[in-house]
Amino acid sequence: MKKKIVNYTVLMLFLALSLNTFAQKVLVKKSDERVSISNALFSLDFNLKSGEYKGIDKKNNKTVFANARFDLDAGGFGWERAKYNYSFTESAIADTLGKGVQLSIKHVPMQGYALPRTLEIRIYEDLPFAVLGFSVTNPNNYTVRIKDAKLLDKGILFPKQKIEKPQTLRGGAGAEPNFVEQTMDMTAYNSAMLTAKVDNNRFTIVAGGLKYKEFLREVRLSAKDQSLTISVEDPQGKNIPAKQTYQSSDDVFLDFVTVDPFKSLETYGLAMRKANRAKPNMYNFPTLCGWLVSQSEYGDGKPRNNSPALVEELKLAKKNGFMNYTPVAVRLEPDGYCYSNFGDTQQGWWDNKHWADSNIVVPALMKPYETFGKFDNAVRALGGIPFTYFQGSLPSNDFALAHPDWMLNNDISMLHAEHYHHMPFVKYDFTDPGFKAYTLNMWKGLGAQGLRGIKFDYPESAWAKDGGFEDKSYTTTSAYRQLFQLCREGLGHDAFIHERALGEYGTPRLDITAGIVDLQRVWDDTSDFEPEMASRIGLRWYKNRAVFSYYPDGKSLLNPKTKQPLPTNERRTMLTQIGLISGRLELATAFENITKEMKHDITRLYPVLQEAKSFRPVDMLMGKKNPEVYVYDISPSWSQIILCNNTKEAKNVSAPLSGLEYEVGSLGLNPDKKYYVYDFWNNNLVGVFSGKDQLNIPLEKEQALVYSVHEVENHPQFISTNRHIMQGMMDLENVKWNSQNNQYSGTSKVVGGETMEIVIALNGKKALKVKVDQGKASIEKTSNGLLVLKISTKNNASVNWTVSFN
Repeated sequence: MKKKIVNYTVLMLFLALSLNTFAQKVLVKKSDERVSISNALFSLDFNLKSGEYKGIDKKNNKTVFANARFDLDAGGFGWERAKYNYSFTESAIADTLGKGVQLSIKHVPMQGYALPRTLEIRIYEDLPFAVLGFSVTNPNNYTVRIKDAKLLDKGILFPKQKIEKPQTLRGGAGAEPNFVEQTMDMTAYNSAMLTAKVDNNRFTIVAGGLKYKEFLREVRLSAKDQSLTISVEDPQGKNIPAKQTYQSSDDVFLDFVTVDPFKSLETYGLAMRKANRAKPNMYNFPTLCGWLVSQSEYGDGKPRNNSPALVEELKLAKKNGFMNYTPVAVRLEPDGYCYSNFGDTQQGWWDNKHWADSNIVVPALMKPYETFGKFDNAVRALGGIPFTYFQGSLPSNDFALAHPDWMLNNDISMLHAEHYHHMPFVKYDFTDPGFKAYTLNMWKGLGAQGLRGIKFDYPESAWAKDGGFEDKSYTTTSAYRQLFQLCREGLGHDAFIHERALGEYGTPRLDITAGIVDLQRVWDDTSDFEPEMASRIGLRWYKNRAVFSYYPDGKSLLNPKTKQPLPTNERRTMLTQIGLISGRLELATAFENITKEMKHDITRLYPVLQEAKSFRPVDMLMGKKNPEVYVYDISPSWSQIILCNNTKEAKNVSAPLSGLEYEVGSLGLNPDKKYYVYDFWNNNLVGVFSGKDQLNIPLEKEQALVYSVHEVENHPQFISTNRHIMQGMMDLENVKWNSQNNQYSGTSKVVGGETMEIVIALNGKKALKVKVDQGKASIEKTSNGLLVLKISTKNNASVNWTVSFN
């Protein structure tokens, strides 16, 4: 018994010490009129008398913002402000972001009609950001509706200090343009970054939406007031029944202590990923779009947007050897519109009968693949991936007539009225239980037949800003999310869901589908390529592959006017930026028109990058509209870089190898090391550079090239391959140097019928022989002192090789 008591005492002492350690990491302190919450990096301090709060950078002992308030549906019209009673509670938290403490500050009005509400401040151990959330209580005998919660309202940035050289970046979504702007004035949906100087010292603030469910986010920066406002809002708003408290799941990310804007934004992107449990499926294959390739303006004008034609295209892809490198997806687009057949289309019916109906439009399903099941089976039998197309909320007139109770407001009174195809007066109600069950059953049926991917066209039509929902608990935001959530539930977690968020008729382009949608499109209909397409995606690198993937519509490898192949430089520039900066290639060129050279270049992109990480636009703060230098760090000694000439004339693109990226736009390398730089497309050693050097590369007009940058070792090392554009990252494994027996070995992923070349820097050694466990291999010394290891096999294989040196 005595032994048990001793053990219990030791256990309690251990728990007490653990709790004390935890408490020291995130502290809540109370004084006469204030309460603060802090970790080692920063604190948020709330005045329990005035209702204002401030943020303090503890390392620099600076107040970053002050006089901020938490307001609810305050329109700024000069109404008398109610007096409040403020109180607080604290609680330990442990969620997907980590462990910490939540400080909940209750705002209880003592007069007027304002609603009691609570500001929730969450701070985590050792993390450089706070999370702001809220709840609202309805004490009334009637339902209230809340629309705008300003969790941080008009916080004054660096009070009584001058902010100099401000630069801002909005958190673009869909086709919204986003550039680094040389101003502090910005109103941005989703998020915003501000970086600037105070007393010649850089600071950075990143604020934006974290977890999404029922509200969008808006961030306002004002140069006049030198202020920051972060809003959680919705055009329709959230109903709160009488005598109930609404606990919002929507919250806000706020980092004001990380100086490096790249690191702060990347921290934000990964936090968004965790909070929304986002894991976007990577489009690790090219997709042939049946509609785009059939248009003479974008493709070759030959009708291929039907099931037999797309199956034939897959047969050609397989015959040409594409499937040795990557699967291929084909997207069948049944895109009938209201202009013919008196507004009766396929939409809403979503069945084989209507998709094959020639009275509506040229039918998508034709014999011998007159059902989606037959089409999907034929595509999958060839090793392909079947995709199709839906319109967001553009119901066929006869479907709305058959189901008026499934429409917004249960209203089809404007069914007779003519309208633009993407702006109907009658729309689906995605909150209606009957329509939800019908739609989910449809998705499950298509999934069971083998459908793997979907493009949602005109999703803006599902943005019901005026409500009209059967289920009054929905907001505009949550109802919009239902369009995609039903698809995700029906098709499964591995389906590919694509949101064509172009912002039609003024609809905001938003991050609200995080955790549901895989892909957003960033450009209007087009099959050509221009530099801003890459930069629009590149300046969202912190979200790309972490929360969403982005792409700039399909691309043709032919000149749209002459239908002749694009010049090699133009083709490779487009593929480089789409393959590496975007990660999703959609084709507007039929496989019958793809040449051997085109196939070679396309297949260099696969497999695509899979991690929640993208190329960083390291010179984005150097005053350029479109970044010219992108860096992807593979290891401390190896980076891949993209250099882009975004102008209409030939020019040199340069970047220092070392220095702070956010100050000089460098590659971020070690100034005391030396580096090999190797040009992938031109298969050429650019040179050996000191980390103190400036890289200066001549590029043709609107040309982009990719290079590997390897720290020089004291033994043989690979510096490039010809198989993949990442030059060894995706096609080499287990590469190592054995100093005892002077052997360099590794495993190469070789495609059957193609000779793989591995470029090796000798670094003072002499190669004697090569040995492989299958296939054929040879070594060849080049004129510039490099070694090329060549490996070939009949079939795809992972080949183990060893090169022996003197």
